[in-house]
Amino acid sequence: MLRLMLPPLPPTPPHHHQQQQQEMQLPTKELMPAQRNCLQPAVIYQATVTRKRHQPTETYIGLTANDFKTRYSNHMSSFRHAKNRNSTELSKHVWTLKENNINYSIAWRILSSHLPYNSSSKRCNLCLKEKFLIICRPELSTLNKRNELVSSCRHRNKALLRNN
Repeated sequence: MLRLMLPPLPPTPPHHHQQQQQEMQLPTKELMPAQRNCLQPAVIYQATVTRKRHQPTETYIGLTANDFKTRYSNHMSSFRHAKNRNSTELSKHVWTLKENNINYSIAWRILSSHLPYNSSSKRCNLCLKEKFLIICRPELSTLNKRNELVSSCRHRNKALLRNN
């Protein structure tokens, strides 16, 4: 369940009830990155979680071989459904904030785009760049766990299956 902590609306006449309900719904498009390339595949992105009342921000770096819009939708689903609360470090953090009734906002941005696993070079530039950013730019990824660095490329099997 996604709880939105919105300021109370001023009293309105009864005929404005429908408009009032629409104002309380959080439009998804405002959370999406303003960049035009949200449909671009194979991107590395960053989510910045800002707590209200100027508390420290936390950042998360992720990647997707699919388009960012699909990955964003999956993240939003993990914020709404408790069964997916442990799917990423970002969702764990968001659920912790929600359980403690802490207001927050998430800003998304695409950092870069790289090719996923290539069977001829036997490299996945997408995974390598994500690991590089986590190691060399830790301020961009305060929520990421260091054990993510030793995980194998999940794009390799897909590329190998495609070539058989």
